[in-house]
Amino acid sequence: MMIMIELSTIQKNIDIIQKNIADAAARSGRDSSDITLMAVTKTKPAETVSFLLRAGIRCFGENYPDETAGKISAFRAEPSAWLAMIGHLQSRKAKIVADLFDEFHSLDRLEIAEKMETLCTERKRVMPVMIECNVGSEDSKSGWLFADDSIPDSFLQDFEKISGMSHLDVKGLMILPPYAEEAETNRRYFIRTRKIAEYLNQYCGAHITELSMGTSSDYTAAVEEGATIIRIGTALVGPRDYSAKASL
Repeated sequence: MMIMIELSTIQKNIDIIQKNIADAAARSGRDSSDITLMAVTKTKPAETVSFLLRAGIRCFGENYPDETAGKISAFRAEPSAWLAMIGHLQSRKAKIVADLFDEFHSLDRLEIAEKMETLCTERKRVMPVMIECNVGSEDSKSGWLFADDSIPDSFLQDFEKISGMSHLDVKGLMILPPYAEEAETNRRYFIRTRKIAEYLNQYCGAHITELSMGTSSDYTAAVEEGATIIRIGTALVGPRDYSAKASL
C-alpha cells in the first residue's frame, strides 16, 4: 500500500532544503536565487505533485514517460510549473517526451538527439536539452563517458552535431555521479562538470548556463561548485515506491 506524505511534512522538508541551499550559496559567494530546486517525483502519485505545487514548487523532474503521462494533469494544474525528463529515454518512448515534457535533461547519446530533433521538427517546437555526462565512469550509468579531466574528441564531435540541430536548444549539462553518503565525496565530479561547461563555452561557442547536479545526499557540495539545478527526491518527498512502476 502506497504511503502518502503529508503537505506539512513536505513544507518542513522544503524549508530545510532551502536553508541548506542558502548556506551553501553563501559559502561560495553565490546568490541562492540562482539555484532551482527540482522535485523528483518518479513513482510518486498525483496527490504528491499537487502538494508540492501548493507548497510553491514549480520545477519537476520525472524518469518514466509512461508514468508521467498517467498523472500529467496534476503537473498542468499550475500553468507556471515546468516538467523535465531526467531519466534514460528509450527511443520508442521519445514521442511522449516530445508531446508532454517542457525540457529534456538527460540527453545521453547522439541517437536519441537525432530522434528528438525529428520529433520536435514535426511538432514545430524547440526543446531545451541538457547533455548528460558520465563523469564517474560508471558502466551502469548513461551519458558521454569522461574517464578523467580530459574531454574526449568523440564527445566534442557529438556535441557539435547536437548544437547544430535547429529544434534542440543545448542549455546545460546534467550529471548523476556515484552514490555517496557524504556530500564531499562527489565534489570532484561537480568541479569536473563545471570545467567541462567552461571549456565548451570558451572554445566551442556554446552557451551553457545550467548545471543540473546534486541530489538528496550531496546537493550542498553541488551548490558550492556551481549547480544551478539540484534534483531532490527522497529528502523532499520520502523514499521511492517502485511497486507502482512494476505494473506499468
